[in-house]
Amino acid sequence: MNIHVIESLNLTQTQRSRLDKLGKVIYFDGVPDEDEVIKRSENADILAADWSPIDLAIPKMKKGVKLISLPFTGVGFLPLDEAAKKGIKIANAPGYSTESVAEFGIGLMISLVRKIYLYVKNEPKPESTFTLHGRTLVILGAGNIGEAVGDIAKSLGMKIIIWRRGDNLIKVLKQADVLYCALPFSEETKGLLGEKEFNSLKQGSYFVTTSHNQIYDHTALLKVLDKNLNGAAIDLEGTNTGDYKSEAYIKLKNHSKILLTPHIAYKTDYSTKRGHDIMVDNIEAFIKGKPINIVN
Repeated sequence: MNIHVIESLNLTQTQRSRLDKLGKVIYFDGVPDEDEVIKRSENADILAADWSPIDLAIPKMKKGVKLISLPFTGVGFLPLDEAAKKGIKIANAPGYSTESVAEFGIGLMISLVRKIYLYVKNEPKPESTFTLHGRTLVILGAGNIGEAVGDIAKSLGMKIIIWRRGDNLIKVLKQADVLYCALPFSEETKGLLGEKEFNSLKQGSYFVTTSHNQIYDHTALLKVLDKNLNGAAIDLEGTNTGDYKSEAYIKLKNHSKILLTPHIAYKTDYSTKRGHDIMVDNIEAFIKGKPINIVN
C-alpha cells in the first residue's frame, strides 16, 4: 500500500512506526493548497490529512485513492457522496476531542456568567453575578460532547435538558437559563438557530457554543444580545484555528456581551495525540480488510 501523509502532522515516533509497517509511506511538509493536494495524492492508495483542503480537491482527484483518514470528527463540509462515487472511503476520528471540548465549553460558560472575562480585561465595579447552580442548561445535541458537557454541568448542580432532533425546539429553548450548542455541522443543522429561535430564549439567559458557526445566524444573535440575551460565549468552530481575521470573527468580536475564542476548544495535547492515534487505527483496520469509522 502507498500511504501519503500529505501535510506536516507532527506525528509521534510511535505513530510513524505504526504507519511504516503498513506499506510505503511518503511524508510531505507544510499544508498544501488544492492543486498541491491533487499532486500529493498521485499514486497513493491511502491519504492522511488534517488541514489540507481535501473538500475542494476530492472532486478533481483521479480514481486510485481508496481511503482518506482524518484525525478529527466533523465531516459535514466534505463531499462524501462524490468521494464514494470515486471509490474513496473517508474515515474520521469520533470522540477524539470530547473531553477537551467539553471542559473548554464549561470553562466558557463559567467565565461568561460570572463575568470573569470582563474582570481580566478591565476593572469593572464588582457586582452580583449569575450562578449556574440550580439553573436549567439546555443542550442541543445528544452526542459525545453534549453528554460530557451535561455530566460536568450536573456536578455544578444544574438541571439538564437535552434536545434531540425531532423534539419541539422552541418549547425546549423557552426553558433554558443557559443554551449550549453541541451539534455537529450538516445540511440538517445549518441555520438551525435563527431569529425565531433566539427570540424564544428567556430574558437574561445565556448562549454558549463550541459548534460550527453556520449552525446559528450571527445577525440574529447580535440582535437578541441587544434585546433579551445576557451574553454569549463562542468558540468559533468552522474557521481555521487562531484565525482572528475571519469574517465571522470580526463580525462578533466587538460586542460587549460576547466572549469569543478562535476555534481552540479541541486543541490540547491529549486530543491531538488521540486524533492521530485514531487516524492510524483507521488505516491499519482498512488494510486488514476490517475498516472502521467510515463515514461514507
